[in-house]
Amino acid sequence: MGSLMSKVLISGEWLWAHYQEACARALESLGHEVVRFGWYQHFFDKPPGKDPQFKSTIARLQNKYLFGPLIDKINRDFFGVAMDTEPDIIWLYNDTHIFPRTISKLRRNLPGVILAQYANDNPWGANQSEIKWRHFKNSVPLFDINFCYRVSNTKDLLEAGAKRIQLLRSYYIPEETFPVDRREIEADFTGDIVFVGHYENDWRLDLLSEIEKIGYNLKLFGTSWNEPISRLPNEHPLKKHFPVRSVRGAEYRKAISGSRIALSFLSKLNEDTYTRRCFEIPAMKTFMMSEYSDDLNSLFTEGKEAEYFRTKDELVEKVRYYLSHGDEIEKIAQAGFERVQRDGHDVKSRMRQFMQDIYSEGN
Repeated sequence: MGSLMSKVLISGEWLWAHYQEACARALESLGHEVVRFGWYQHFFDKPPGKDPQFKSTIARLQNKYLFGPLIDKINRDFFGVAMDTEPDIIWLYNDTHIFPRTISKLRRNLPGVILAQYANDNPWGANQSEIKWRHFKNSVPLFDINFCYRVSNTKDLLEAGAKRIQLLRSYYIPEETFPVDRREIEADFTGDIVFVGHYENDWRLDLLSEIEKIGYNLKLFGTSWNEPISRLPNEHPLKKHFPVRSVRGAEYRKAISGSRIALSFLSKLNEDTYTRRCFEIPAMKTFMMSEYSDDLNSLFTEGKEAEYFRTKDELVEKVRYYLSHGDEIEKIAQAGFERVQRDGHDVKSRMRQFMQDIYSEGN
C-alpha cells in the first residue's frame, strides 16, 4: 500500500523551507499530489535575506496565544481547503493553530480521510509553552496516526490518547546538503572546529570557551548567541565572535564543510537524543563530533562513522587527538557519509517511509 498514489494536504506554518516544503517536494517526487496550506503570512513579513518579522503587535499576540480573528480565519480557511480538495491524507506538521473542533468537523465531513499529526519540537518539553501546544495536545486522540520526532514522545502521546504512533526522524535534503571542497571556501568559513546552531543555557558555552582557550581556530554561527556573549567579560575568549550571525543555504554548507570537525550539541529544552544536524554534517562529508546518546550511537557507530563526547575532558582529548591525526578525520567523515546515504536519512526516503506507515495495518 505504500506505493499508492495519494493526495496529501499538508498544513503548517510554512515559514522555513526545510520543514513542510521539503516534505511536500519529496512526496511529489514520489508521485503523490500535495495540497499546501500555510498560515505564516497572516503573522509575519519575510523580507529577502532577513529573518521574519511580525506584521504587528496584534498579529504577534494572536500567534502567541492562539486566539482571535486571525486564528478563527485560519481554521475556516483550512476546513474550506480540505473540503474543496478532498485529500486522502491530511497531515498537520508543526501545526499549533488548528483547533480540535476543526479536526472533529473534518472527521465528520470527510469520513474516509486519514488524519496525521507531527511536531519536530517537543510539545512536552520542560520549557515549552502550554499555551502554544494546547491545541496540538488536545487533538492527539482525534488523529489516526501521530508521528513523533523522538522516541521519548511515544509515552507522552500514549498518555494523551494516541491511537497509533510511529517514529518519524528528521532528515537531510540532498539538493541543499552536500560536500563543498574546502579549497573553494573563503577564510571566513574555514577553521579547525565549527559549531552551527542555537544557544541554550547548558554546557555549550563552557565547552566552546574551552576550545578557544586551548588555541584552536573555532568558527561559531547560529541564533540567540549575542545576548549571552554580550554579558561576558571583555577578556573572555568567545567575545571575538560577537556578533554571531546565522547562516543558511550556501553559507551553511561552507560553514560545515570549511572546518575539519563539526560539533553537535543535543537540545536539553527538547530532550533530544539526535538532531537534524546529525544527518546534515555526515551528508556534507564532514567529521561529526557530537554530544553522546545511545540513540545517536545506534545511527552512527562511535569511532568509525562519528565521534562522541560525554564530558568536557573527553571533548578536549578527542579534539586534540583527531586534529593531529587528519587521516582518521577523513576516514571517519567518509564512513559517516556512506552510512547516512546507505540508511536512507534523506527527505525522500523519509517520506517514502511516512507513506508506508500511513497505509500499514491499522488504517
